[in-house]
Amino acid sequence: MARRVIIAGAIPLALAVGCSSTTDQNAAAPATPAAGRSTEQPTTPRTPGTDNPPTADSAAPKLPAIPGTSPYAATTPVQPGVTAPAADRPNGTRPVQPGVTTQPTPRPDYTAPQNFRPIPAPEAAPAINWQDLHAPTVVTPVAPIAPPPRTLRIGDFTTAVPDDVPDTVLNPVNVGAANVEAAFATGLNSIGVNPSRSDKIAAGTLAGAALGAVGGAAALGIPGAVVGAVPGAAIGAVVGLGVGAAVGVGVAGGLTAAALVGTVATSGLGAGLLAIQSAAAGPEVAGFAGGGALIGAGVGAAAGAAIVGIPAAVVGGVGGGIAGGAIGGFLGGAL
Repeated sequence: MARRVIIAGAIPLALAVGCSSTTDQNAAAPATPAAGRSTEQPTTPRTPGTDNPPTADSAAPKLPAIPGTSPYAATTPVQPGVTAPAADRPNGTRPVQPGVTTQPTPRPDYTAPQNFRPIPAPEAAPAINWQDLHAPTVVTPVAPIAPPPRTLRIGDFTTAVPDDVPDTVLNPVNVGAANVEAAFATGLNSIGVNPSRSDKIAAGTLAGAALGAVGGAAALGIPGAVVGAVPGAAIGAVVGLGVGAAVGVGVAGGLTAAALVGTVATSGLGAGLLAIQSAAAGPEVAGFAGGGALIGAGVGAAAGAAIVGIPAAVVGGVGGGIAGGAIGGFLGGAL
């Protein structure tokens, strides 16, 4: 009985040892591909819309690089609105934040005459602090501004001048406008306005006054000239017609008299010439009368346009200059 128990307990032990040996042999032997099956390793499924399959590196979340510590700082793109690290910038350059940092405006590339200064570079000016204003005090006079050569400048208004305009005409205009602008800016400085703001107000006022004067003169002067030219032409035509007719009668009469004297002197040989002159007397008078009417109409139109148009242009220019100067000064003080 005891022997049977020993044999019955040894059987499971032998089976366990045998199975363990078989498993070790299978693990040590190289894997042989089954016949008819592909030997290629299964590929990682591709992500739709991408050319390369995702890798472990790309699948893992990436942390943002810290400026100054990333080994790829030399090739890291600059994010708009964020200052690039020092390694991303060439030596000697300043960082530029798109939409934030403004590029420095170059200074004028010309030399201003003595006692003048070039056009100031555009810059922000502090707003007027009305509490700081005071009664006028003695301040250093503001130097007038000289524009580049062959340029007309009246305050903020500048334009190139054609070569047909000589410097003897251009320079006095620029100097006069610059002196008025400088005097205005000096007056603003004397009551406590910031010099940069004074420059803006003076330049805007002068440009507005000039443009307003031209616009106002044209707005009233041109219609006034038309209104004056029409009756002036009519009056001039009537006067010219009478003057021309009188001159024509005199000329025709003189020619007729000369033909008559010639006929008498030649004992009738000039009778044909007298007849021709007598027939031509009427058209001669009419021609002189028509010419006189045309000349009179032109002179009358010019006179009428000047009589009505010039005062209208003056009124329009003064009104436009005042309005334009006020608008320009307001913009110069606000912007």
